[in-house]
Amino acid sequence: MFSEDQEKFDIYPLRQPLLPGAKGLAIFATRGLVQWLSRPDRYVIVCEGRGGRIYAAHEASLEEAQQVIKAAYGNQVITRPPEIHTFVDPQLNALVEPIMFLRLKSPRGYTTALLEELERRGASIKETYVQNSDLVIRAEARLADLMGYSEATQAMTNGSAVIWSWLLRYGISDA
Repeated sequence: MFSEDQEKFDIYPLRQPLLPGAKGLAIFATRGLVQWLSRPDRYVIVCEGRGGRIYAAHEASLEEAQQVIKAAYGNQVITRPPEIHTFVDPQLNALVEPIMFLRLKSPRGYTTALLEELERRGASIKETYVQNSDLVIRAEARLADLMGYSEATQAMTNGSAVIWSWLLRYGISDA
């Protein structure tokens, strides 16, 4: 069972542990939220004992938080690999994982490649429509399947795609 403090971070399904790269790094000196570095609508940075953790709403927010930490502390903070938040839901008696809602807008010329990539990642396409000269795709997918999707899409569309994603719900894990 999660404590009340841990449950309030469930809205941030992506986490990344942080470690001090230098002895006694001030950012981790006091436990709790590092408010001046955090943007609660996108990510929060929390001190947890001798290290810290980024809690992010999605992959783009995690990348933003990483850049903020790098700008503030340079190489004094070491990042560990990101983790996807899963937990056992006592009501379902099952492991649940984050399901993300994805909205993608891109020039129509990339339609086939974008839809194939989403299919390969196990996304459930909810809607596609044309808006001016762009294609808009609305889909749902496991966060685990979307890791790296933004970078792949930007490469595939020569940087012309715009992606929005947010936590839709926690669903029963396939794992």
